[in-house]
Amino acid sequence: MLQKFLSRTRDQLSENILKSIGNSNFVEEAMLYSALGNSKMIRASLVIASGKINEDVADESLLSLATAIELMHTYSLIHDDLPSMDDDDLRRGQDSNHIKFGEANAILAGDALQTLAYEVICDEKSIEPKYRIEAIKMISNACGKNGMVYGQYLDINTEKEKINKKLIEDIHKLKTGKLIECAVMLGQIGNEDQYVIEHLANFSKKVGLAFQITDDILEVTSSKEILGKSTNSDRKNCKATYTNVLGLEESIKESKKLTQSAIQDVEAIELEDADLLIELAKYITYRER
Repeated sequence: MLQKFLSRTRDQLSENILKSIGNSNFVEEAMLYSALGNSKMIRASLVIASGKINEDVADESLLSLATAIELMHTYSLIHDDLPSMDDDDLRRGQDSNHIKFGEANAILAGDALQTLAYEVICDEKSIEPKYRIEAIKMISNACGKNGMVYGQYLDINTEKEKINKKLIEDIHKLKTGKLIECAVMLGQIGNEDQYVIEHLANFSKKVGLAFQITDDILEVTSSKEILGKSTNSDRKNCKATYTNVLGLEESIKESKKLTQSAIQDVEAIELEDADLLIELAKYITYRER
């Protein structure tokens, strides 16, 4: 069930991304290169899976919200890979954007993907105007100065510091977790059931942290051929990772513990269509790439 859902989501998102970006100039070419790379599209899938238990959101709304999340995520990857950031040459199984198109053009492509994410939401007429504003605010909060951007700042500026568990959790929750939390909650646009909202908010925080812990684990246990990205950049840049702080075995235990707790949050809402969220939570921790 999950693999079929992920495959269908990738197909739908890829088609919508191509339509949203176009292919009329060099900047759009650079945008498409990264946005249509071999992405797992987990964040986009979380938007749609969450939305399936929300009777107040239409399928076309979910597609646009998922597209916006994927565009925003792709922008962050392009900028993360820059020489001034993580300095990575490989992403999604191909040359990083700045390797393919040059550093300046990669920055522009990332900037354009970020702004296009908001445009896609603004243009989606199936979402009421007040909820379009709410969605834009949610993404802005997740990605801005107190979210993903600040997480990246901490990640860069703590490279030489002694890292403890709390600091590494803070970095992961901001840099990676915030956008994953946002993805889950975007699927609940228009839902006023606070019991469901509260449990999904807890779910989203836990799977967001589990996702990055699993990334840290794969960094030391997998290969670049499987992952589609470099596996030595964290060591090269003296990055703060869970495996560096807690060790491999404890990191694996922590990821599984978070996932199990997240699943319990979803099970508590007792909605039949929530199975996809449970399967995605398992996939996030047990994936191989």
